[in-house]
Amino acid sequence: MKELPESCTESPEKTTLKEWVEPRLMDDSSKKPVIFAVDDSPVILRSVSSLLSSDYKVYLLAKSTMLEKILSQVKPDLFLLDYNMPGLNGFELIPIIRSYREHKYTPIIFLTSEGTIDHLSGAVKLGACDFIVKPVHPTTLREKVAKHITKKREALSAS
Repeated sequence: MKELPESCTESPEKTTLKEWVEPRLMDDSSKKPVIFAVDDSPVILRSVSSLLSSDYKVYLLAKSTMLEKILSQVKPDLFLLDYNMPGLNGFELIPIIRSYREHKYTPIIFLTSEGTIDHLSGAVKLGACDFIVKPVHPTTLREKVAKHITKKREALSAS
Protein backbone atom coordinates (compact mmCIF):
# COMPACT_ATOMS: atom_id res chain seq x y z
CA MET A 1 0.00 0.00 0.00
CA LYS A 2 1.37 3.40 -0.96
CA GLU A 3 0.12 6.19 1.22
CA LEU A 4 1.14 9.46 2.69
CA PRO A 5 3.77 9.40 5.41
CA GLU A 6 2.52 7.92 8.71
CA SER A 7 -1.17 8.26 7.84
CA CYS A 8 -3.30 8.92 4.83
CA THR A 9 -4.37 12.25 6.28
CA GLU A 10 -0.85 13.62 6.58
CA SER A 11 0.30 15.72 3.67
CA PRO A 12 3.58 15.55 1.76
CA GLU A 13 3.96 19.19 2.77
CA LYS A 14 5.32 17.90 6.10
CA THR A 15 8.19 16.25 4.25
CA THR A 16 9.73 17.21 0.97
CA LEU A 17 7.88 15.98 -2.06
CA LYS A 18 11.04 14.17 -3.18
CA GLU A 19 11.19 12.25 0.13
CA TRP A 20 7.55 11.22 -0.26
CA VAL A 21 7.46 10.23 -3.93
CA GLU A 22 10.92 8.87 -4.77
CA PRO A 23 10.99 5.88 -2.39
CA ARG A 24 7.64 4.82 -3.79
CA LEU A 25 8.93 5.03 -7.36
CA MET A 26 12.08 3.08 -6.56
CA ASP A 27 10.16 -0.05 -5.53
CA ASP A 28 8.68 -0.35 -9.03
CA SER A 29 9.81 -3.95 -9.48
CA SER A 30 6.27 -5.30 -9.27
CA LYS A 31 5.16 -3.87 -12.65
CA LYS A 32 1.63 -3.73 -11.31
CA PRO A 33 -0.66 -1.12 -12.87
CA VAL A 34 -0.64 2.08 -10.84
CA ILE A 35 -3.83 3.49 -9.34
CA PHE A 36 -3.87 6.99 -7.87
CA ALA A 37 -6.76 7.65 -5.47
CA VAL A 38 -7.58 11.18 -4.32
CA ASP A 39 -10.18 11.47 -1.57
CA ASP A 40 -10.40 13.56 1.58
CA SER A 41 -11.78 10.60 3.54
CA PRO A 42 -9.11 8.43 5.20
CA VAL A 43 -11.71 5.64 5.48
CA ILE A 44 -12.34 5.63 1.71
CA LEU A 45 -8.60 5.75 0.97
CA ARG A 46 -7.92 2.80 3.27
CA SER A 47 -10.81 0.88 1.70
CA VAL A 48 -9.56 1.54 -1.83
CA SER A 49 -6.05 0.47 -0.87
CA SER A 50 -7.28 -2.64 0.90
CA LEU A 51 -9.48 -3.66 -2.03
CA LEU A 52 -6.96 -3.00 -4.81
CA SER A 53 -3.43 -3.35 -3.42
CA SER A 54 -3.11 -7.06 -4.16
CA ASP A 55 -3.45 -6.43 -7.91
CA TYR A 56 -2.34 -2.80 -8.27
CA LYS A 57 0.20 -0.40 -6.91
CA VAL A 58 -2.06 2.06 -5.08
CA TYR A 59 -1.05 5.63 -4.24
CA LEU A 60 -3.28 7.61 -1.90
CA LEU A 61 -3.69 11.35 -1.54
CA ALA A 62 -5.95 13.01 1.01
CA LYS A 63 -5.22 16.59 -0.08
CA SER A 64 -6.46 17.31 -3.60
CA THR A 65 -4.43 20.51 -3.80
CA MET A 66 -1.22 18.43 -3.75
CA LEU A 67 -2.07 16.41 -6.86
CA GLU A 68 -0.49 18.74 -9.39
CA LYS A 69 2.84 18.69 -7.54
CA ILE A 70 2.89 14.89 -7.69
CA LEU A 71 1.64 14.29 -11.26
CA SER A 72 5.01 14.88 -12.87
CA GLN A 73 6.57 12.18 -10.67
CA VAL A 74 3.90 9.46 -10.57
CA LYS A 75 2.50 7.96 -13.78
CA PRO A 76 -0.78 6.27 -12.87
CA ASP A 77 -2.65 3.93 -15.18
CA LEU A 78 -5.93 5.11 -13.63
CA PHE A 79 -7.21 7.84 -11.32
CA LEU A 80 -9.92 7.44 -8.69
CA LEU A 81 -11.21 10.89 -7.71
CA ASP A 82 -13.65 11.94 -5.06
CA TYR A 83 -16.19 14.37 -6.43
CA ASN A 84 -16.65 16.56 -3.37
CA MET A 85 -13.46 17.59 -1.55
CA PRO A 86 -12.18 20.73 0.15
CA GLY A 87 -9.64 22.69 -1.85
CA LEU A 88 -10.12 21.27 -5.34
CA ASN A 89 -13.04 18.99 -6.12
CA GLY A 90 -12.87 16.13 -8.60
CA PHE A 91 -14.32 18.23 -11.44
CA GLU A 92 -11.57 20.81 -10.91
CA LEU A 93 -8.87 18.11 -10.90
CA ILE A 94 -9.77 16.69 -14.32
CA PRO A 95 -8.48 19.68 -16.37
CA ILE A 96 -5.29 19.64 -14.29
CA ILE A 97 -4.78 15.92 -14.98
CA ARG A 98 -5.60 16.31 -18.68
CA SER A 99 -3.13 19.20 -19.03
CA TYR A 100 -0.29 16.64 -18.73
CA ARG A 101 0.40 15.01 -22.09
CA GLU A 102 1.04 11.61 -20.47
CA HIS A 103 -2.33 11.78 -18.65
CA LYS A 104 -4.45 12.97 -21.57
CA TYR A 105 -6.12 9.55 -21.95
CA THR A 106 -5.55 8.06 -18.51
CA PRO A 107 -8.90 6.71 -17.24
CA ILE A 108 -10.56 8.69 -14.47
CA ILE A 109 -13.25 7.13 -12.30
CA PHE A 110 -15.22 9.28 -9.87
CA LEU A 111 -16.03 8.06 -6.38
CA THR A 112 -19.07 9.98 -5.23
CA SER A 113 -21.98 9.91 -2.85
CA GLU A 114 -23.84 12.12 -5.35
CA GLY A 115 -24.63 9.62 -8.10
CA THR A 116 -27.02 11.67 -10.20
CA ILE A 117 -27.28 11.78 -13.99
CA ASP A 118 -26.13 15.43 -13.86
CA HIS A 119 -22.96 14.45 -12.02
CA LEU A 120 -22.26 11.59 -14.39
CA SER A 121 -22.79 13.65 -17.53
CA GLY A 122 -20.74 16.53 -16.12
CA ALA A 123 -17.89 14.18 -15.27
CA VAL A 124 -17.97 12.55 -18.71
CA LYS A 125 -17.97 15.95 -20.45
CA LEU A 126 -14.80 16.83 -18.55
CA GLY A 127 -13.08 13.55 -19.39
CA ALA A 128 -14.03 11.00 -16.74
CA CYS A 129 -14.80 7.51 -18.04
CA ASP A 130 -16.96 6.18 -15.19
CA PHE A 131 -18.15 6.69 -11.64
CA ILE A 132 -18.82 4.61 -8.56
CA VAL A 133 -21.35 5.59 -5.93
CA LYS A 134 -20.24 5.52 -2.28
CA PRO A 135 -20.28 3.48 -0.21
CA VAL A 136 -17.98 1.62 -2.56
CA HIS A 137 -19.01 -1.95 -3.28
CA PRO A 138 -15.82 -4.07 -3.49
CA THR A 139 -16.83 -6.04 -6.59
CA THR A 140 -17.94 -2.92 -8.45
CA LEU A 141 -14.66 -1.15 -7.69
CA ARG A 142 -12.50 -4.10 -8.77
CA GLU A 143 -14.52 -4.71 -11.95
CA LYS A 144 -14.57 -1.08 -13.09
CA VAL A 145 -10.89 -0.55 -12.38
CA ALA A 146 -9.97 -3.76 -14.24
CA LYS A 147 -12.22 -2.85 -17.19
CA HIS A 148 -10.68 0.58 -17.68
CA ILE A 149 -7.09 -0.60 -17.16
CA THR A 150 -7.70 -3.29 -19.80
CA LYS A 151 -9.23 -0.77 -22.22
CA LYS A 152 -6.24 1.54 -21.77
CA ARG A 153 -3.76 -1.29 -22.40
CA GLU A 154 -5.66 -2.44 -25.50
CA ALA A 155 -5.72 1.11 -26.86
CA LEU A 156 -1.97 1.50 -26.27
CA SER A 157 -1.12 -1.81 -27.91
CA ALA A 158 -3.31 -0.97 -30.92
CA SER A 159 -1.48 2.30 -31.55
